[in-house]
Amino acid sequence: MSALESLFVLLTALCAIGGCANILYDETADATVVSATSEAKYSDSEGEVSRTIYFDYDRYDLSSSSISQIRQLADSIKSNSSARLRVEGHCDERGTREYNLALGERRANAVAEILILNGVNSARITTVSYGEERPNTFGSNEEAWAKNRRAVVKVL
Repeated sequence: MSALESLFVLLTALCAIGGCANILYDETADATVVSATSEAKYSDSEGEVSRTIYFDYDRYDLSSSSISQIRQLADSIKSNSSARLRVEGHCDERGTREYNLALGERRANAVAEILILNGVNSARITTVSYGEERPNTFGSNEEAWAKNRRAVVKVL
C-alpha cells in the first residue's frame, strides 16, 4: 500500500469515527436542528418573518450589520417569554442538494448562536435547512442567487 493510499484510509477512518459533518459546527448551542425533509408536518407559512439575513456566496459567517440586526431581534424577543423562533437556512441553486442542505444548516445555526449568546433561551429556537429547495427568487443570475442565500427568522 502506498503512502497516499495509507493516508486516504486513515482520513476515511477518522471521518467515520469523528463525524466529518460536525467539523465546522459548534455543538455548544442547544438549538434544535430539523432537516427540511425529516419533519412531515412542517409548514412554511407558519410564523411571522422577523428578520432576513443575507450571506455571501458559499459563506455562513455573519457581517457586523447582520449581528446588530440579530442582537436587536434578541432584545425584542427576550421580553416576549412565550415567543418561539424558527431559523430557516437557505442557499442558491449552485452546489449539490446535500452540500446546500449542510450550508443552509450552518447559516441557520450561525444566526441561532448569536440569538442564544444574546440571551434568547435555546429551548425556544428551532433551526431548519431548506438548502436550495425554497428559493425566494427564481433565476440563474447573481441578483437571484444573492436573494436566495439567506437565513429567515420567524416568530411562531
